[in-house]
Amino acid sequence: MSNETSNELVVNPAPHIHGSMTKNRMMQYTFIAILAVTLVSTILWSQVTTPSGWNLGLTVALGTLIAVGLAVVIDFLIGKVASDSEVNTWSAAVFGLIVINCFTLGFPEMVVGLETGVPVEAPLAFFYIALITIIGMVVFKKVAGIAGRKLVNPAAAAKMLVLLPTTFTTLITSWHLSTGMLMVPSLAGPIGNPADLLPTGSNGGASFGSYLQGCYGLPGATPGSVESIMLLSKYHGWVGGASSLAVIIAGIALFVIGRKYFKWKITVSYLAAIAVMSLMFSVAFGDADLTTRLLFELFAGSSIFLAFFMATDPATTPYGCIGQIIFGVGLAVLTILIQTFMGFFGGALLALLIMNLLVPVIDKIRINKPFGR
Repeated sequence: MSNETSNELVVNPAPHIHGSMTKNRMMQYTFIAILAVTLVSTILWSQVTTPSGWNLGLTVALGTLIAVGLAVVIDFLIGKVASDSEVNTWSAAVFGLIVINCFTLGFPEMVVGLETGVPVEAPLAFFYIALITIIGMVVFKKVAGIAGRKLVNPAAAAKMLVLLPTTFTTLITSWHLSTGMLMVPSLAGPIGNPADLLPTGSNGGASFGSYLQGCYGLPGATPGSVESIMLLSKYHGWVGGASSLAVIIAGIALFVIGRKYFKWKITVSYLAAIAVMSLMFSVAFGDADLTTRLLFELFAGSSIFLAFFMATDPATTPYGCIGQIIFGVGLAVLTILIQTFMGFFGGALLALLIMNLLVPVIDKIRINKPFGR
């Protein structure tokens, strides 16, 4: 009996693109957009040297080479070994860029000289970047792709898994950080005026605006305004969030080029819902101003980079327009709740994984039109 024919239906993983835009071209455009953001972060952070003597700009550059290089090599090797796995160099390169851009680097001025327990400095940072890349590519991207539809964003899942001990410690200690050495203000209370050095209400050791200036400001320099820090230049946190303006420009350019293929509705609904909820919480808690909470929730690196380049992942997000809007709003609601009541300021990453798992349910929600219309 001949085995030349098969009744098996072979379906390639998402995105399923038909028309002038190919999967490779889509990945190439995405790579260029994220690379532009990475270059801006590298230039900005080249002004900072950590206590151990590592320049942050150099750290970003080397981390990028490690993540992208490993991702491409792993993609090639698995593609050659496993017949069910296609070699997609551009997709692997984009994954590598996302890994470095969602990794937390920098050394905030307010904690210089203090032991935070967070792997922020090289060369230890390179180990974590490599480990996240390997686990993300092998387990959450390739193996999940061969098994069927990917359930979660590979970079987000790998980062959460690798840094789980640190994340768990952060979640546990966040309940009493206001009395700890970092004196981190809580979002679950009134936020004082950014110029105030003392809290308004009982939400921490300093006003939230002062905290942002101390955490994200350029070490050794006069702190800039909260607006300029959150929009233009942050020197701690996600690499991809160093300049929110750079992310917005690169993301919008990407959406304009491939508006029919990139899931921009998720980004728009997510950012709009974040803004609405931030204003609602500001009013509910009686904030001294309506901008500080809004600026943080919208332009923290985990929110702005994730909104444009991770929440729109074609393989782990809803297919339909209505589903994408539901996904974006749900992601915003979870992000705000986690960051406000759990004190986990990287809450967008955890929220993304939760929403990824709900995608099969969301995809079943449809608004059917009458037959013939």
